[in-house]
Amino acid sequence: MSSLNGSTVVPIRRPATGGDRVRTTALLAATAAQVVIPAIGPLLGQRPVGEVSKDTPSIVTPPDWAFGVWGPIFTGSAATAVVQALPTQRTAPASRQAGWWLAAAAAGNALWEWVAQSGRYRATPPILWGIVAAAGAAHVALQRVEPTGQARLATGSNGMLLGWTSLAASINTADVLLSALQIDPDSRRGRLVSLGLVGGAAAGVTAAVAASRRGAAAVASTTTWGLSTLAANTPRTAVRTTGWAAVSGVAGGLLTRIAKTKRVLDLLG
Repeated sequence: MSSLNGSTVVPIRRPATGGDRVRTTALLAATAAQVVIPAIGPLLGQRPVGEVSKDTPSIVTPPDWAFGVWGPIFTGSAATAVVQALPTQRTAPASRQAGWWLAAAAAGNALWEWVAQSGRYRATPPILWGIVAAAGAAHVALQRVEPTGQARLATGSNGMLLGWTSLAASINTADVLLSALQIDPDSRRGRLVSLGLVGGAAAGVTAAVAASRRGAAAVASTTTWGLSTLAANTPRTAVRTTGWAAVSGVAGGLLTRIAKTKRVLDLLG
């Protein structure tokens, strides 16, 4: 609501279209699927994802309890989907600009879970990178919309997903690649590949965090969680050193973002 020449101007909210309803339905369905599939997979004879992943040797996979991060990610995704489905929010800029990307990321999660549980673990890296691409596109779209409460919710929940899957995709790729080439992860070549991909993921997240106007802390939080739990629970010096160095890099990117925001606020103030 704003004032023009002493009169009050009320923004006109356009009615939801068929496309808006299809988009929000797709987001709700994909969000539900990513939560349900890990539960029903074992009931249909599939193995749990964690059990399948252990069949592929790795020196850079965080401890099992670190994957509890999916709890906040799924909770945030569910809240975002429900809010975007509300009649008053279906036409909101955050819904229209990022809704399909959020749905694609959630659908990618569901697909990855199903494929992994079916035992086709070597087929999972492209799916994970697709999730990263969709979450990244949603993150970029959400930078351009007005920071309403709904937009902040979407930015935060999607940011956590982007930060975690960026690291997970790199680890998954390293493990599957070494397994396919029959290279021992603990060999010199194996360590170079694994640590190189982990370091690359950290560098990419650091750049994204430093460039983000909103959601930087959310992206940094899950990547840092994965890296720090890995570094703190490995007996390998090279992995520990790389992990803590990567944590420092991501933290540096976040501090850079905070400093830029402070400079802008100082100029405006």
